[in-house]
Amino acid sequence: MTGKIILIVLIVLLSLLLTPALVAANECLNDDLDTDVEWVSSGSAKIAWGRTYELVIGDESEGGDEVYTLRADDFDISLNASAISIEKGGEVRKAILNLNLLEDDRCFDWDSEIKVELTDITTDSHKTPSAQLKFYRRGLPELDINIDATSDDFEEVHVSSDQYAPEKEKTITIDVRNAGDAWIETVKLTVEIGELKLKGYNGLEFHDQTIYKNLGCMEKDDKKSINFTVIAPAWDGTTSPYEINYNISAYAKGFDIKDGHHAANESITLSCTDPEIRVVKSVSYDEIGMSPCNLVRSNKYSLREVVACMPEALIYNVSEWSTVELRVYNVGFYPVHNLNITDSQIPDGLRVAKTYTKGSPACVSEETPYSIGYKLFPTKPGKYTFDAPSAEADVYGKDFSWESSGVTITVHGPHINLTKTVAESEGGAYKVTLNLRNDGDRAAHINLTDAVPAGAGYIEESAEEGIAGGGLPLSEWDLDLCRVDDSHRIAVEGVLLPPGTSLEASYLIRPDRFDKLDLPHAEVWFRARNYYEGVVRSSFWESGAEVVQIWDPSAGGWVTPDNSSGEAGVNETAVPTPTPAEPSNSTQFKQSQQVLLNRSDGNQTNQTTLHTSPLSSITGRLPHQIKDRMQWAGSAVETGSKVTSTIADTSLTLIAIIVAVSGFLLAFALLRTGGPPVSPGT
Repeated sequence: MTGKIILIVLIVLLSLLLTPALVAANECLNDDLDTDVEWVSSGSAKIAWGRTYELVIGDESEGGDEVYTLRADDFDISLNASAISIEKGGEVRKAILNLNLLEDDRCFDWDSEIKVELTDITTDSHKTPSAQLKFYRRGLPELDINIDATSDDFEEVHVSSDQYAPEKEKTITIDVRNAGDAWIETVKLTVEIGELKLKGYNGLEFHDQTIYKNLGCMEKDDKKSINFTVIAPAWDGTTSPYEINYNISAYAKGFDIKDGHHAANESITLSCTDPEIRVVKSVSYDEIGMSPCNLVRSNKYSLREVVACMPEALIYNVSEWSTVELRVYNVGFYPVHNLNITDSQIPDGLRVAKTYTKGSPACVSEETPYSIGYKLFPTKPGKYTFDAPSAEADVYGKDFSWESSGVTITVHGPHINLTKTVAESEGGAYKVTLNLRNDGDRAAHINLTDAVPAGAGYIEESAEEGIAGGGLPLSEWDLDLCRVDDSHRIAVEGVLLPPGTSLEASYLIRPDRFDKLDLPHAEVWFRARNYYEGVVRSSFWESGAEVVQIWDPSAGGWVTPDNSSGEAGVNETAVPTPTPAEPSNSTQFKQSQQVLLNRSDGNQTNQTTLHTSPLSSITGRLPHQIKDRMQWAGSAVETGSKVTSTIADTSLTLIAIIVAVSGFLLAFALLRTGGPPVSPGT
């Protein structure tokens, strides 16, 4: 029992000891109206004897201005004192102010609101005295609140000071400053945080989503601060983020020396961040070279039929390629729906070997990015530019756009062009001109061949003369002229054609009737470094009319486009190719169309074919009866290829195995029939 009494006594004593300290911290000590009022100068005036002056003082505690009327009633004979009367609201007070006495004798105050000080007495030329007075008003406190929020970076998203991020922390600092002219006491700060979650109290009083802090006494220019951390709620996934804002409001109040009430308030609104989409275009190799590849060909089965059953084996063993990828990923806090993506077209000269996608532009979120990539191989050298892609979207009624920089791919290699022209010459002859150009950036060795059919009337030794005037000494041309009956074969082998150079050869013919004349195409076989080689063909003539041909593997080889209809007809060296029906929603069919070689030069006068495999060349020249025997082999290839096409990502090794098995079957049939080999590209 005694112990309990002692404990109670100690608690009481401790509370008595702490109470003055708490009161001292909460209330200002210099609170005597007679001695502790902090006066602020409010101007001065010179009032002549018998004259009046109106002094206007703003009184914030009363909510308006106070008007005081001062009059110099009289002066003593020695001009050391003046009788001053002051009137306010009908009430008049008088005081005698002396110059040569103590400060209290020189001053007069009205309820500690204004103070009047006599500073001098003067006379004019008529000996009329005037009182020089200086005025003071009572200094008042003034609270000022500033709310500051941190700006933060969450990976690639910048959240400014007036924004929030769902489920992310944000530190709030509230400064309360006494910007007035006098102290203020018992200052209490109240902060409402609304729907935000407070993380830790940090010594603050908190309940009902409101923070309380007693700031106590604040001298003039004094500043006190509190800080705390809030967390924004998680997004509900449906409401527009632009309709979700969070408010933080602060209110502070205190009392002056006369118990006048002073208060201030401030608030900030935190809004959502904008959606953040990154559009990135990249290229795996920005410099590649022309290289050989293998192309399956068959006169038994058209390439379109091959594409339908075995697309992965149409073009294979491409050693030079690059991948261009477009990635769209969301780094913001809100998913973006129905993205409209604008990307550049695949430039002519590059072909798609494989396309892959991940995700969908219908919805791009942090968890579900979207990407599309193209594995490309070149069909001619040059510098290819992919324009900068962009993405647009309407996000909850606001339009946004994002873009990336473009990329380039430089393809090195020779680009051989061959033109064959026929122009009427003197004496009823016609001049056939063959022009070779290397528009690439690498040199190539070329073999040129042309044939003059019987009836064309080849003029002897005109080829030698035409070559001599073609810009290259005749000694450097390995010219071979072969005559069979009335036909002639002109061949030039082993000529080096550097980049940016051209060569020309010509010969003369004298046909009986040019409008009945058929002239075959000229052909150039070229070979460059890194095993890159190919064949170029020129136009040919039917009944005196020039026929342009292009290389189109999807149509079975060299075809002649009809300029009037836009359709291509197969020329005399190609086999008609039926067009199979396109399977609906067939990924296999769509991918197969992307690997077709369609090499198109600018003038459409000649085309370059990629080097074909020995297997495809042999197949194209098999006798008709052997082709019929090989029907079972074709069926086997088709069946095997369909099985292979079900594999999601067929490797080149597997393709090579399929082609090797087919080659064994075809080679076996060839050995039994003795079919002749053919040159690449025919």
